[in-house]
Formats: sequence, structure tokens, C-alpha cells
Amino acid sequence: MIGANMKTEKHKTSCILSGRNLSAILLISLFLCLSACNKTDTVNAPREKTTIAYSTANFVLVYIAFARGYFTEEGLDATPQPHAFGKLALNAVIENKADLATAADTPIMFAVMNGSKITTVATIQTTNRNSAILARRDHGIAKPADFKGKKVGVTLGTSADFFAYSFLTAHGIDIGKVTLVDMRPTEMAEALANGRVDAVAIFNPALKLLEKELGKNGISFFDESLYTETFCLVAEQGYVKAHPETIKKALRALIRAELFIQQHPAEAKRIVADFIKIDSALLEEIWGIFNFRVALDQALLVNLEDQTRWAIKKRLTARTDMPNYLDYIYISGLQAVKPEAVRIIR
Repeated sequence: MIGANMKTEKHKTSCILSGRNLSAILLISLFLCLSACNKTDTVNAPREKTTIAYSTANFVLVYIAFARGYFTEEGLDATPQPHAFGKLALNAVIENKADLATAADTPIMFAVMNGSKITTVATIQTTNRNSAILARRDHGIAKPADFKGKKVGVTLGTSADFFAYSFLTAHGIDIGKVTLVDMRPTEMAEALANGRVDAVAIFNPALKLLEKELGKNGISFFDESLYTETFCLVAEQGYVKAHPETIKKALRALIRAELFIQQHPAEAKRIVADFIKIDSALLEEIWGIFNFRVALDQALLVNLEDQTRWAIKKRLTARTDMPNYLDYIYISGLQAVKPEAVRIIR
């Protein structure tokens, strides 16, 4: 009887274990099935269409996000729209020809002062050695004081414009004693060569190219203490309000690009050189002057307010009061995906 009872108990135990195993197998199968379904849903889910206007000078995170497919992987059907510089990219957003744009702080300030309802989604790059005034030595320019009575080519409304003013003012030069000639960066080499201007206020990579063309006859004037240039991702306020998830996805893609640069700097440089068709040796020369980081911090507000005072003083805009730039910065998007990067006093 004891043997029979033991057999019965063993049989019960076996049945219980078999039942547990079966339940476990069923649960695992259900989990795998749900995971597969979710993965399929994610892959097959329609991607949100968006057009990103970007400058082909100095917006590295955007280049990498496109080249590595990060926008696509984050659920966006992103169309790249290249422009020669940030002011043109920003205009594409203002004119409803693009949804997002990359631009430096100076064009952003002018857009706000001129009544555009734009908002900065994040800063994605900073530098204090990108802009300079490049002059011809044979035109009698060897020191800042020599700019008096000279002609300086500059793309008005850009960060180089603000740098030129800041540099000349800091060195005690009356801006009224210098003739600023408005021109695009692509026109500057010829203008310098034919003597139309004595110097140009310009940013990289065009700056480095012109320095090489002038050789020993060229002299560049920097001032790292004057201005930290801030490159931003910008959109119309209405677009951000209507597409908050698109903004988050775009930011996630850029954050992934930031991480990729940190982990694979050599590969990142190769990708950027291929994407914007720039000589890898030239890119190597200017790479170190930039800080690639997705953020929103107080320095952006300081820059915008400093430049606004400049614009008002020089009567460059019709508006004469200081905007509340917090109304032109969208914090919620970055707060949702990288909260530690938001350091703006509100």
C-alpha cells in the first residue's frame, strides 16, 4: 500500500510539474507572440513625414542622423533639404517650405524681432572659434585698428555679422568707420581676390578654405571671449503644437547622433565628410572647435538677448523692445526625452 501511495503521489507531482511547465511554455509563447506582433506593428507603422532644412556648414548631428538612418528608426519619414547656410534654412521654415530647420542664434533673433512665430527646440552645437574676420595683409591690415576705412564683406543677419560688430566694437573701432558689404559666403573668395573688399567676416568651413587661398597674405582675427555661437533646431510654433511626437522623435535621433560621435569619433568624421562632400583633412582641422550636444541651457537666452540689444542699438529691426525669449523656446520636447539637458531658468 505504501508503494502504491508513493506511486500515486509521484504521479500527482508529475502532473503538477507538467502543468506548470505547460503554463510556463504557454506564457513564454504568448510573450514571444506579443513581442513579435509589437515589433511588426512598429515596423509597419506609417512614419510621420517631415522636411528638415539644414545648413551644409556646421550641423554635424543632423548629418549623422540622416546618414545613420536615425530619423527613420525613430519613426520619421524625414526629407533632407540642404541650404548653403542657416539663415536660408530658417527662411524655408518661415515660408512653410520645411518643417524643421537648423540655424545659428543670430538669424533666430532676427526672425523673432521681425515677427516670425518660431521656436527653438534644442541647441545642437556650440563654438567660440568658428567666426573670424579674414583680411588681406597687402591691403594694409595687420591689426584690428587697421580696419578703419576698410571694406568688409559679410552676410548680413548671420552670426558672422554679429561677430564682426562685436570684434570691432571690442577693439574700439567705430563701426561707422568700416563699410560692411552684404554678400553670400560663396561670393567672398572672388570679392577678396578682385579687391572689391579688403576683408570678410565669415565662418567655417569657408573660412579655412579662404585662409588657404590667401596663404601668407591672409590674416584672421578671432576673439574667443566675445561670443559663443549657438546652433539650433527650430520650427514654427504652430507646427510644434500640432506635432509634439515628431519633435520628440527628431530629438531622439539627434541624441543618438551625439552618442555616436562620442563612441565613434573617427567614423563620425568620415560620415560627415561624405555627407556634405567636404575634404576629410579640412574637416579634421575644424572638428575640434565644436561641441556637439543636444541641450537647452541659459547661454541660449543670454546670446539672444545680447544680440537683440545689438540689433536695437544699430536699428537693424523695426521692433525696439526686448522679447521674452522663453516664449520662443520649446522646452517640453527635450524635457521628455533628455530632461538632464534642460537647464533654463523659468
